[in-house]
Amino acid sequence: MEKKNNKRKQLIDAAYKVFVKKGYLNASIKDIANEAMMTPGLVHYYFKNKEELLLSVQQEIQTNYHRNYDGKSRELPSLKSTLNEIKSRSHENPDWYRWRYEIYSLGMKDAEGNLEQQVRTILKDGRDSLSKPMESILGDTKESNSLASVLLACFDGLALQRIVDPELDIDHSYEVLHEMLELYLNKEKG
Repeated sequence: MEKKNNKRKQLIDAAYKVFVKKGYLNASIKDIANEAMMTPGLVHYYFKNKEELLLSVQQEIQTNYHRNYDGKSRELPSLKSTLNEIKSRSHENPDWYRWRYEIYSLGMKDAEGNLEQQVRTILKDGRDSLSKPMESILGDTKESNSLASVLLACFDGLALQRIVDPELDIDHSYEVLHEMLELYLNKEKG
């Protein structure tokens, strides 16, 4: 059973690399099999089609992302350190963002709704991870949820700009975002 799980994981990892590099629509089962150094038939043994593989990749990414934060202190980090950690993702793992944009695009075009639901879940999880700490500061659920949606748009948008335009001064952009948030939070407290 462990060998089967290892091969499945190997295929998921290979699919992630191929999807990020070529895009989902341009990637083939053969490309994924080649990346995993397996046969296309073996890919079909583990996954009935490319969409099932895509959904498995997404599940793996979400699981790994949440695993990074499991067991971490529930104490609220400073706003500055939180923004710096988020900003660092576009430098340290731009493929993670490329994947997000790919799945967003696919979800918006999904006529059957499987991928659209995945995108909805990704966005909701992102908003929830931001709104819960904000609620302890603001004391207002509706305000916290709205602020979380604005922040998520800022984070995704700044990362997109940084990946597409390496000349973007993302450090200064985050400094401005930090100042705006401080002003907003101080206004809400006062």
